Amino acid sequence: MKRVAATALAVLLTACSSGSAQSAKRPAPTDVVATVGSTPITLAEVDDKALQQTTSSFGNVKLSVALYNARRTALDELISTRLIDDAAKTAGMDRSALIEKEITSRIPAVTDNDVTAWYSANQNRVQGATLDQVRQPIRQFLTQERMQAVREQYVDSLKAKTPVRVMLDPPRQTVKMASSSPAHGPANAPIEMVDFSDFQ
Repeated sequence: MKRVAATALAVLLTACSSGSAQSAKRPAPTDVVATVGSTPITLAEVDDKALQQTTSSFGNVKLSVALYNARRTALDELISTRLIDDAAKTAGMDRSALIEKEITSRIPAVTDNDVTAWYSANQNRVQGATLDQVRQPIRQFLTQERMQAVREQYVDSLKAKTPVRVMLDPPRQTVKMASSSPAHGPANAPIEMVDFSDFQ
């Protein structure tokens, strides 16, 4: 069963990994935040990578959310790197050879038509530059974009073979409902959904 409550003010929705409300536990550097197969990744490893990123990468968000986003980005990269390293070891190949075989060689070539189409659709981003002036940077950008897509597909295929578990929880905020707030369902429901709306 679920309990649904509604109020008129706005703030929130926080993802829950368990069925009941819980206070956020402050993670320690030695905490394991993911496993790739049986190999752990600790928060200290993640922070070594995450804290090198600039805050501008995460826009105008609260520090706690920016830190989580930095950690999650770094953690995803560490997981991908470990999966690729393990796959290379299993195949008895050098890492660079595996990347060439499974990623680089599978990147669709960027054609002149692709460059022209991107240029036409992104006039506001080229700031008045001619196609000839930005042709090479556009080609490099599109190639990088496609390489990232192929890499993600390959990493997803490795995740399907190797169990990956992420234990890094997002920041949570406790929402206290007024006793007068309209609600449906039992007060002790294991999951409570709070809906914020503005009828104007």
